[in-house]
Amino acid sequence: MWRVGWKILLLLAIVMGVFYFMNDNVSENEPLESPVHHGSPIAVPEKDQSIGGKGMPRPEEGISIYVGQKVQKLEEDFGKPSRIEHSSFQYEWWVYTKEPRLMAGVLKGKVNQIYTADEQLDVSPFRIRQDVEEIHRFTPIESEIDVAINENIYTFSLNSEDINNRMLIPYQNLYVQLYIDQVDGQLEGVRFISPSTLVKHQPYDMTYLGEMIEAPKPSSTVQTEVDRSMERQTFELTNQLREEHNVPLLKNDEKLATLSWEHSQEMIFQKYSSHTPQSTELFAERLKIAGIPNTKAAENTAFNYIDAIETVHGWLNSPKHRDVLLNPSFTHMGVGVYNKYYTQSFVTQNKTIDMIEED
Repeated sequence: MWRVGWKILLLLAIVMGVFYFMNDNVSENEPLESPVHHGSPIAVPEKDQSIGGKGMPRPEEGISIYVGQKVQKLEEDFGKPSRIEHSSFQYEWWVYTKEPRLMAGVLKGKVNQIYTADEQLDVSPFRIRQDVEEIHRFTPIESEIDVAINENIYTFSLNSEDINNRMLIPYQNLYVQLYIDQVDGQLEGVRFISPSTLVKHQPYDMTYLGEMIEAPKPSSTVQTEVDRSMERQTFELTNQLREEHNVPLLKNDEKLATLSWEHSQEMIFQKYSSHTPQSTELFAERLKIAGIPNTKAAENTAFNYIDAIETVHGWLNSPKHRDVLLNPSFTHMGVGVYNKYYTQSFVTQNKTIDMIEED
């Protein structure tokens, strides 16, 4: 009996001490807004011929060969996925969380895209961790790229930031997005994607000649399932980046996840953006109200990104968000997503707190 009482008193002392000093050890970054206003492409009456539209011959090896093939080929080579999840664009995500790690979009039985940040996988003609200078030397990189589908032409315009950390390379009936770590100057992740899926995503500023193709807006039920998928993927991609940067992995915390989801919901309801004064409750106060003990805490938020891949790589290349994402002192994280509003909350919990909570 005395042992239980001692633990309760110790926990109360720790929690009171944590909350007393918490404001000095809690940080929250401004929300990171997607650089692209999705769903607002510009129609043009005519189009000059673009340099980068036709593309090079498709790679004959590596994971890009699965794009356009039946999903049975993917299953034959990699087995069944760890799980299958919804997306906002009608296709399903086949998520492989065991080695090698990858994510594949599947629509009507065919692979429409494949993403990985795993060094074990062949992403020919590139390599994960490849120096960006080498990519620039051997790969033609254009700031304007055409995607021709039937009689329609969709033109993506890449700005200097896109070319530096999110370049787009055209191949014949295939495109590849290269996610660069600007700090390390290396290729961090690769997404091979079909032309129609790229147009539906609109990951860059876009104009079009002809008819616009868009994915129908998900129902509220499907959107809720998509949000849960984005939460899991954001958590896993964050840990994968931390592993690649030799930073300790994070444990999932359900209380933090709930807190994060409530904050994402609050942001969208208040039309929260980086251009308006802060109108949501301070992170330190929300932690206190939720009764989440910690010795250090931080929060990353983002909005209007099309999926977890774009969001996490966006945080990686934003200095303040990166400092949180790769901070080795954090031990736990919770992710909450509400209709393209993302929140990830980090805390440091010492072993004494964990021991008492698990007892």
